[in-house]
Amino acid sequence: MTAFQQAVPRRRIAVDAERFLGIDDLQRIHPQLQVDLTDHSYLPKVEDPRSDWVASVAVPAFLALRHALAREGRDVRGFCSIGTGSGLDAIAAAEILAPDLIGLTDLHADVVDAAAGNLRRNLLAPERLRIVAGTGDLLHPLLGQDVEFDVIYENLPNIPLATGASLQVRQTSATFVAPRREPLPGVVTDNLLALHYLALRQARHFLGAGGTVLSSIGVRVPVRDILVTAEVAGFVPEILTCTWKVQSEPEEVIGGYAVHQGRGLGPFFFYPVPVLEHAFAGLSPAEAGARIHALEERLAPHRLDAHAAQAAHFRGARLGHPVVVVRSRLPS
Repeated sequence: MTAFQQAVPRRRIAVDAERFLGIDDLQRIHPQLQVDLTDHSYLPKVEDPRSDWVASVAVPAFLALRHALAREGRDVRGFCSIGTGSGLDAIAAAEILAPDLIGLTDLHADVVDAAAGNLRRNLLAPERLRIVAGTGDLLHPLLGQDVEFDVIYENLPNIPLATGASLQVRQTSATFVAPRREPLPGVVTDNLLALHYLALRQARHFLGAGGTVLSSIGVRVPVRDILVTAEVAGFVPEILTCTWKVQSEPEEVIGGYAVHQGRGLGPFFFYPVPVLEHAFAGLSPAEAGARIHALEERLAPHRLDAHAAQAAHFRGARLGHPVVVVRSRLPS
C-alpha cells in the first residue's frame, strides 16, 4: 500500500461512550467522546452499535483478553492498532487494557492525524500515555520508533482492488486492499486473507515477550482456514471471541466477493440475519468463541455463497456473517 498525503476536510461527531462501548463506570476516557472524521475515515455506526466493528467486535475481544491476561498474570504496557480508522478502537483499548503506550497506523495521513487527535482529546489523562502514529502499510510506519507492544490489534480489509481503482477514493481502503507482491501461501490467497497474514508476519518484529496479536476477521470462509493462516505465519492461534454482524455496504462487499469467487477463489459465505440471530441467541462473544466449530456446523445448511448472497440481497434479504477475533501468539 501507499500512503497518500493530502489535505482533507474534517467533521466532528459526538459519541456516547457508555452506550456505544457498552461499558459502565468509565475510568480513563470521557463519557462523551468528540471524534473527528475525514473523507477517508470509515464511519463508525454510532446509532447502531450492534453493526459497528469496534462496539460489537473489538470491545468484547478486549474485555475477554483482559480476563485472560489477568489469569496469566500479564499486563498490557503497549497496544497497537493497525488500520485504526477513527481511532475508536484505540480509545476502547485505552479504557479496557490501560496501556502506557499506544501505536496507530493507517493508510491515509489525514486519518492517522485525526485518530491520534481523537485519542488525545478523549483521554482523561492524556499526559500519561505515549502515542506513536505513522502513515503507510501495516506496521511499516513504526519501524525505527523503538516501540514494543504486548497487544497488536488489526481489523483489515480483504477484497483485492479492481484494476484501475484507487485507494485514495474516500473510504475505499476500508473494504479493499491493493494487490500484493509478496509470496503468499495458497490458503491465504484462496481465502482473501492477505493482509491478516502479512500483519502477523510483520508483528513478529514488534511483539514483546508473550505478546498477542488480535485479528478481527469476518467468517466468510471456513474457520479452520483462518486458523491455518495464523499457523503458516508462524503463530499459535486460538479463537478468543465470536459474534455476528449485519453485512455493511452489502452491494459493494458481497459484489466484491462474488467477483473473486467467479475467478475461482473461495467460496465466500453469507447468512440470513434471522438465522444468525437464532444461532447466537443467549451466547456471549466468549461463549460463542468457545463453541465456534459447533456454530459453524449449525449455520452450514443456511449459508449462501457470494453469488447466491448477491441475488438474495437484490431481492431484499438482510444478510450478515459471523466474526471471530483470533488470538495469535508466538510459540514458546
